[in-house]
Amino acid sequence: MLKGIDISHHQKGIDLGAIDTDFVICKATEGNGYTDEMCDTFYQKAKSLGKKLGVYHYARPDLGNTAEAEADWFIKETLGYHKEAMLILDWESGNLKDTTWARKWLDRVYSKTGVRPVIYMSASVMRSADWGDVVAGDYGLWVANYGSNDGTAQDSVFDKYPLKYWSFYALWQYTSTGKLNGYNGNLDLNYFSGDTTAWDKYAGGSPSSNTSNQSKPVEKPSTSETIYTVVSGDTLSGIASKYGTTYQRLAEYNNIADPNKIYPGQQIKIPGSSNKGSNATYYTVVSDDNLTKIANRYGTTVNQLVSWNNIANANLIYPGQKLRVK
Repeated sequence: MLKGIDISHHQKGIDLGAIDTDFVICKATEGNGYTDEMCDTFYQKAKSLGKKLGVYHYARPDLGNTAEAEADWFIKETLGYHKEAMLILDWESGNLKDTTWARKWLDRVYSKTGVRPVIYMSASVMRSADWGDVVAGDYGLWVANYGSNDGTAQDSVFDKYPLKYWSFYALWQYTSTGKLNGYNGNLDLNYFSGDTTAWDKYAGGSPSSNTSNQSKPVEKPSTSETIYTVVSGDTLSGIASKYGTTYQRLAEYNNIADPNKIYPGQQIKIPGSSNKGSNATYYTVVSDDNLTKIANRYGTTVNQLVSWNNIANANLIYPGQKLRVK
C-alpha cells in the first residue's frame, strides 16, 4: 500500500517537501470553466519530489453542465499531466444517483486520453446508487470511508459500509482531519491498495482489473502455458506456490525485474504449469477480518501470514485482499 494526500488551493501554505507521503492528488478543475489556481504549482512540486501523482475534477451536474462539456474542460486543463497522473472524477455534488452522467464523463476522458479514470465518492453514495454500469466499464473506486485518523479502524468502517458493486477499492480516504508535518491544518489522508507499479498502470491507462478480485487463469489452446491475472493481495511467491513452481522461475519467464513488484491486472505466464497437488490455500479478506482472526482460523501465526503475503503493516488488510493462509 501507498499513503498519500489530496489537496486543493485550500491547502495553499502546505510544504510538500516536509510531508511524508508516497503520492499527491491535486484538484485540477470544477464544472465547466474553473481551474484550481494551485494545481500546477502543487503538481510540479510533487513531481520534482518523486511523488506519484493524481489530478481530479469536481463534477457539477447540478449547474446543468453536460458530462461531455465538463470532461472536455478537464482534459484541456490537464493536458500536460496525461499518462503520468491518475485521472479522477470527484462525485459529490448534485444528483449523486445519476450514474449515467458519471459514466459519460468517465468514458469521454478515457476515449480522449487513453487513461481509464477512477471515481471518488463517499461510502454512503457508493451504497445508495446503482453503479453496475460504471463497474462494467472497469472504472476503479476511490472511497471516502472514515475511521480513526491513523487508518487503523479499517475493519469497523468497512463493516458499517461494506463495498457494493466494486469488490475492492483502488484508494481509501480514511480521514479528513489528518495531521502531518509540513501543514498546520487538517488534511485528507488516503491509502492506495497497490505499489508504485500498480499506480503507474492506473495513470497510464492500462487495464488494472479495477472491478474484480476473482482471478481466472486462461489456458492457451496451443500450448501448456497458463495465463494468470494478478489480483489485489497477490505476491509472485504465492502465485508460484499455487502452481508448483518458484518465484525466480516466474520472474525470469515473465521478464520481471523486481519479483516484489507485481500489480492487479498484470498477466503472469506460467510455463507448463498445473496447480494440481499444490498445498497452498488462499483466503479472500472480508469486512471485520484481521490477521489474528485469520491466523487462528487456519492454525497459523500472524508472522507467517505477513511473510507469505509480503504484508508491510500487519494492521492494514482490506476487504477483497487475497491472502495465502496455508
